[in-house]
Amino acid sequence: MPIPFARPQVPAALRPPDASARREVPLVLVADDHDDSRDIARLVLESAGYRVIEARTGLEVLTLVVAFHPSIILLDVVMPGLDGWAIARRLRADPLTCGTTIIALTALSGAADREESLAAGCDEVLTKPIHPRVLLAVFHDMTAATCRSR
Repeated sequence: MPIPFARPQVPAALRPPDASARREVPLVLVADDHDDSRDIARLVLESAGYRVIEARTGLEVLTLVVAFHPSIILLDVVMPGLDGWAIARRLRADPLTCGTTIIALTALSGAADREESLAAGCDEVLTKPIHPRVLLAVFHDMTAATCRSR
């Protein structure tokens, strides 16, 4: 049974940068094998104005990235099949996906795990359980950085 989750009120400072300037709301791929984690991330991100697609396995991530070209991937590190680190390495090695923002999401909280995520090509690492405000702040910073670099 899904965990009840109230849609948070999103402060203007944490909403995506002016989507009209980009002519498109950022598309986020939320990849996690745990339904509740995916549901919470989706609700938080959609309430802030992001479009969200979801994957449950590493193979689904690779398929959806090719089909939809998300701006940001929220990527669980421990998933069945390909783990998040292997996925990040593959995405970074491909010229078509090497510029995609990847945020690792993990229950592994050690410094070595963070370093492994960054070495695999992740742009940021968040530790579960993630607070909605922290998630939105990181997404806002990543989206703003992407907009500035274009």
